[in-house]
Amino acid sequence: MPGAAPRPGVRPAIPTHDQRLRVFVSSTLEELAAERRAVRDVIAGLRLTPVLFELGARTHPPRDLYRAYLDQSDVFVGIYGDRYGWVAPGMAISGLEDEYELSRELPRLLYVRRAAADREPRLTELIGRMQAESGASTTPYDSPEQLADLVADDLAVLLTERFAAAPAAPPGLAAGWLPTPDAPLVDRHTELALVTRLLGDPTVRLVTLSGPGGIGKTRLALAAAETLVADRDAVWWVDLAALRDPDDVPAAVAAAVGVPAEGHRPLLDLVADRLAGRRVLLVLDNAEHVLAAVPGVGSLLSRCPATQLLVTSRSLLRLRGEHDVPLGPLALPEPGERRAAPVAASAAVQLFTSRAQRADPAFAVTEDSAAALAEVVRRLEGLPLALELVAARVRTLPPSVLLSRLDRALDLAGDVDAPDRQRTLRDTIAWSHDLLAAPERALLARLSVCAGGCTLDTAEAIGAVDGDLDVLEALSTLVGHSLVASTDAGEGQPRFRMLELVRSFAAERLRERGEERATRERLARHLASVSAAAGIGLNGPEHRLWRARLDAEATDLQAALRWAVEDDRADLAVDLAAPLARWWWSRGEVVPMGEMAEATARLPSAARLDPGAAGLLRWARGATRIAQGQPAEAAPLFVDLVADARERDEPWLLGHGLVGLAMTRPPEDPQLAGLLADGVAALRRSGDAWSIAYALVPLGDVALLAGDVPAAVRAHEEALALVRSIADEHLTATLLDQLALDALLSGDVPSARERLVESARLHREVRDQEGLAYCLDGLAALCLASGDPHLAGRLAGAAEAARAELGVTVWPMLRSLAAQLDEMVRAALGEQDDRRERAAGAAAGPWTALEEGLAALAGAT
Repeated sequence: MPGAAPRPGVRPAIPTHDQRLRVFVSSTLEELAAERRAVRDVIAGLRLTPVLFELGARTHPPRDLYRAYLDQSDVFVGIYGDRYGWVAPGMAISGLEDEYELSRELPRLLYVRRAAADREPRLTELIGRMQAESGASTTPYDSPEQLADLVADDLAVLLTERFAAAPAAPPGLAAGWLPTPDAPLVDRHTELALVTRLLGDPTVRLVTLSGPGGIGKTRLALAAAETLVADRDAVWWVDLAALRDPDDVPAAVAAAVGVPAEGHRPLLDLVADRLAGRRVLLVLDNAEHVLAAVPGVGSLLSRCPATQLLVTSRSLLRLRGEHDVPLGPLALPEPGERRAAPVAASAAVQLFTSRAQRADPAFAVTEDSAAALAEVVRRLEGLPLALELVAARVRTLPPSVLLSRLDRALDLAGDVDAPDRQRTLRDTIAWSHDLLAAPERALLARLSVCAGGCTLDTAEAIGAVDGDLDVLEALSTLVGHSLVASTDAGEGQPRFRMLELVRSFAAERLRERGEERATRERLARHLASVSAAAGIGLNGPEHRLWRARLDAEATDLQAALRWAVEDDRADLAVDLAAPLARWWWSRGEVVPMGEMAEATARLPSAARLDPGAAGLLRWARGATRIAQGQPAEAAPLFVDLVADARERDEPWLLGHGLVGLAMTRPPEDPQLAGLLADGVAALRRSGDAWSIAYALVPLGDVALLAGDVPAAVRAHEEALALVRSIADEHLTATLLDQLALDALLSGDVPSARERLVESARLHREVRDQEGLAYCLDGLAALCLASGDPHLAGRLAGAAEAARAELGVTVWPMLRSLAAQLDEMVRAALGEQDDRRERAAGAAAGPWTALEEGLAALAGAT
């Protein structure tokens, strides 16, 4: 019987001609008279029965009458224009709204006139509630003629869908479909918990998993979807990777949900009908290349209040209400870690091992392979796809051999049934690269010269050529496509980085463009300006930010310096290196920088350096030779430097020249103290507090060697006050070590201990290995004085190893004192035990030895 609900499991049939379906047309408002006539004619033309309220007799109350009509109808058609309608006495709503409320059990077709500038507020509110709550969409129309076409089409679809529906989906498919993962999810516990928590909140409608290609977005989305199946009416997976045209996305969504195309209605409208009223999760995988279709899919959220979207994309969707969950690389082993258990516990190695065991079931992390494997995953930066592609080779190449062949990682092929975009890392990156416009491709290629990433000012300096692109706009796009990441390096501004594999790909594009040399020159020139500003900034209130900036730029500064030398640009090499001499020293880079200075001096262009730059180059070369224990080779350089600086009255170069010249003289030279005093005086004229403090160190040491401890303390205390005023942690630690030595030689053990504890903290903070060696010497002397020669031997051995690793020796003024300490330790231990303890200290390393020494101090107090 028309209007009756079908029995469970029984397929409803279209009624025969003598039982025509009754279609109730809501609204008696005169403003819609033309529309009602058009709809009535359509219904009659379909051999259905139109039910219009005004055609009935009025011998009963209106509400009873239209309720009776509704009770005997099979379909509800609502038409809405400007007017809300009359509210009868005793009613809170109009008959128009009441008819809508009473039609809940019927299939509904709702139409709203588009041109309705004077629509009454209550009708606007009602239409909004229809769109949010009903199981049917509201379709806009412009004219009675268009409305007639829409109703004819929609009634035909409705008859097919509702009265001649296909059999129900088999159990299991009705609730959607998820692909079977080909690998276990490794780590990602935090991200998985975040995604499931977000999607567990019904007010969150859209979550995007973003990140570069190969980072594991699909696998995480699948894991999240699996956990939510039980709490949803349906979870559907829509793979967009194979699509090329955004216009194909609605069909892909409809196919996944099981909605066939019918009539002229948009596919997403049909999908909305299917999803309305159901608590559903749609997972759209690989959306980055069809982003133009995303707003249309996102419109489902406004029409289906219980539907949520989980999207994976290399780019953000930038829709309202989007919650981004960015994915980064997997966690790596700690730097320097070589032990099997800690290496195997890192997430990157766990994934590598899981994939490697598919190729070689016997594969395991061993003590022999741990160090090489840790370096492999570090070089691959924890990128899941890279780890899987490389791990697949372990059956033929052990980790140590893989490590030597990682330069070919871009072209390693994966499984033959992998998606085309993930056959190789090159394919994965190319997929993202091909989505870029010409300006973004140009910027990506040019930024490849920045191995350590870049700040915005660097990107602007090297990214645009004659204004050919808007760097900020292009950079924002690259970040949006997950090809560049914005990070905080503690330098007061964001640093933009690429994964090393992306940078390798971009570097190939730069060479193809024929722009490598020009781009590297722009980078070197820009970094020279950064170097000049940092040289000044290291003495100012923002010295910590400048140090963080330089630490982040270290790799590129060194590369730019090498490029300048290779390109015979002596002036540029000096501009890059000279202003940062104290910073290079604090990093233990004295020898490498000295080698670059020697190479610069041999360049043909070095003969054309201006006097100031030539003087800086002589000073750098001389200081390096002293640090390497070659005073005789350094002396001529300082002699020339002093003569030239005197002639040109350059107090800074003169002061450093005199201090350097003094360090080439033997400790017993009677002119030594005078040279150093003159050097300090010249540097006082220069006004450089750091240089004055630096020169006061050897001046105090000369007094110490002469037995005048109070004079040594005065010089070192003045120097300490100067470096504390400019907050230079590196030279502060050096002065504390010097003052500890002064205290030891005066018999003040408590003061020596206090100074060494503070200096150890600073050495740790700035990771100053050369300065740490002097701290270890002081701790060794304390241990010897307290009766622990074995620990003293280990500390002395660690100090020797630290200097050997850096390629430096003890400062000239302290060599005799260092030799005395060595002899005292050797005498206390004996030759054999001395060698054994020193070897043990060297093997442990300076930082481990420092902790042992400090623990002994704490136990002795």
